[in-house]
Formats: sequence, C-alpha cells, structure tokens
Amino acid sequence: MIFITGDTHGDFERFKKFRKPFLRHRDYIIVCGDFGFIWNGSKDEQQILEKFKKLRCTCLFIDGTHDNLELLKNYPEKEMFGGKVREINENLFYLKRGEVFEIEGKRIFALGGGHSSDIDDRIMGESWWPEEMPSEKELKEAEKNLGKNDFSVDLVITHQNPHSDFVVEINDVPHQNNLVSFLLNISRNVRYKHWYFGCEHMDKAISPRMTAVFEKIIAVDDSI
Repeated sequence: MIFITGDTHGDFERFKKFRKPFLRHRDYIIVCGDFGFIWNGSKDEQQILEKFKKLRCTCLFIDGTHDNLELLKNYPEKEMFGGKVREINENLFYLKRGEVFEIEGKRIFALGGGHSSDIDDRIMGESWWPEEMPSEKELKEAEKNLGKNDFSVDLVITHQNPHSDFVVEINDVPHQNNLVSFLLNISRNVRYKHWYFGCEHMDKAISPRMTAVFEKIIAVDDSI
C-alpha cells in the first residue's frame, strides 16, 4: 500500500506512527517535499537518517524548499520504479524531479521544488538554494516523461500548490513563477486520478481529485 504525508521538516516524530503492526515491509510512504532530513550533513543528521533503516516500509520523498539540494547530489543516482532516484539508504530514496514512477501498479508523476516565501530571511548556501525552483531544462524533461506515458498518470505528487500566484516577490522585485505555470498546465492537460501537494501546511481536500496534505498520513485508495 502507498501512504502520503506532508512536510516533515526533519522531525522524525511523524515516522514513529509507522511502526508495527501498522505497516508492512512492502508498504511505501511518500513525503510531499520539505523532507528536511538532508540539510546540513551533521553527525546528528546522519544518526537520524540511520533510523529510517528500522522503519517497516520504504520511504520516498520529493524536494521542497527545506532540503539541501547540494547535499542531495552527493547521493548515488540509480534507476528504480521505472524512474531516476537518489539512494539515501536501503529504504530511503529521493524521487528526482519530473520522473514518472510505477509503484504498486500505479503510475506516479513526481515534481519537487518550490518558492520560499521567506526567501529574504534566508542565507544562500545555508538555508536557501537558487535551485529550489526547477529549471527550464527540468520542466522540459518532466513534460517529455509525461509524454512517454501518454500524459496519463494515476497520482501527481508535488510540493508546490498548482493554484498559487503566478508572480512571486524576490527582494521586492516581481518574478514570474514558471513552476506554478507549468503545474497549472498539467492540471488542465494531463489525465490524473489524484494530486497531492504539501507546501500549504494544511490537511484539506481542495477538490475531489486534489488534496493539500500536511500532518495526516493518507492511505491511497486501491481504486485509484
């Protein structure tokens, strides 16, 4: 079975719910960005990452705005579930942007990244990375991968809300949010059964086919 949850921000308490007998080894949990456990590479952080090996499931995550993208690049890339991932350990994997995966018989389009609303309060290279927003190359690759799947998937997993504002403020200067534009286009032109996103820090059904997820742990309906 597949479970979905929202931003964890480096807090392992969320995962303590995933202890026996709730989960089986063949189950999966997907975090919708802001995983937060890949942040500064400290010894304490490495010790926390070791805890994931004891979970009775496989943990998958996309990036949000609280993930150190430079550190993520240091982990080995491999093909898994039909797409590209970075292996953190034997049951913890980062789902690369724009890939389509097949897990438990479901096709899942995953696209991490987002815009930090508190960007002016962050420090480049320490708490903020320009690469938090997907590049045009990554978005084109995402569109290409969707095309390979006839623009039809079962689940869409993103950090960014596809209905956020198109314009963002960076140092008081308006900038076009190309990620939101891309996601809105997906919502209109890609066939999907359900969409989950995490950036809003709330648990709320936005529509019958779209859910904002935060602290809840949602089991994906087998009918999807």
